[in-house]
Amino acid sequence: MAFGIVDIGVYLPEQIQQPEEVLSALELGTGELQFLRKYHHLEGVPVTDSEQMLDDTIIYAVEQLQKGYPFCEIDLVLYVHSFQVQTPGDYRLMQRILSRLRLEHVPFYGLSQMNCATSIAALQWLDRLSQTQPHIRNVLLICADQFNFLPPEWRYLRKSAILGDSAVAVLLSRESCQHVVQAAHVLRDNRFHAGYHAAPEEISAFNQIYIDHIIQGMQELLASQGLGFEDINHILPHNVNWTTWKEFSRRTGVGLERIYLDNISRIGHTFSTDPFINLSSGLKEGWVCPKGRSVMVSIGLGSFFGFALVEHGGCEE
Repeated sequence: MAFGIVDIGVYLPEQIQQPEEVLSALELGTGELQFLRKYHHLEGVPVTDSEQMLDDTIIYAVEQLQKGYPFCEIDLVLYVHSFQVQTPGDYRLMQRILSRLRLEHVPFYGLSQMNCATSIAALQWLDRLSQTQPHIRNVLLICADQFNFLPPEWRYLRKSAILGDSAVAVLLSRESCQHVVQAAHVLRDNRFHAGYHAAPEEISAFNQIYIDHIIQGMQELLASQGLGFEDINHILPHNVNWTTWKEFSRRTGVGLERIYLDNISRIGHTFSTDPFINLSSGLKEGWVCPKGRSVMVSIGLGSFFGFALVEHGGCEE
């Protein structure tokens, strides 16, 4: 895969919804709340105003991207979302957005169906598409979801995560030799296809294999490139909870200092955008090594485990 990440525009709503607000309608008691805060390190999630439309949310992310990189010629737009139903059927979301960006002439595709792993699947799909369409040089990848049209309690995945709203706009280019996406891989386990709507016993079974699949999928990605965990400088995780990555670290020997965990308490899990937000934060804070390698991770209920290998600072002097 020869596309480099030129820059990332991130939009996170200023309003933070506390776990107490999300759990209040569920009558689960204080024990569950303490579990979320103490063990999962979940302090709240960003939520959009009830009147804010999804196209505005996306435009805010694109505007953040354009501050650093005014658009060159865009050959393709990919729109990724986790939640399948986001707007009315006749709303024409992407047409509205492309019109506002003056990109009406640019072809676009929408990708979903793998829930939060769809952002990684989009990178994998882009690689395959570009092999048959070499004219595609610059790509605008948009990932966005918001839950402001649903009851707050729908944001809660029992004993696992709280879902927040966000959008990212990622500029990818064949001409960029920094932050190059070298490979992407999606591990599937269709036994748990019910996902969000799974019965309690299915959720329990999924939890039993959850960490195993993260380890297996990451190993498969790295092995495809002749690498192992020891060759990776950073892991840019999905922010579902801190407990996941503590257990991953224990089983693999990958130190927690190599996993970007700061955003778990700051913003929690924001659907498919987590690894891109973490990469953006890690770069701004100087946490990402200039010449290192990262693995981006995003996992979707259903179940899909997505991984992408990114090599930083590949330019020759």
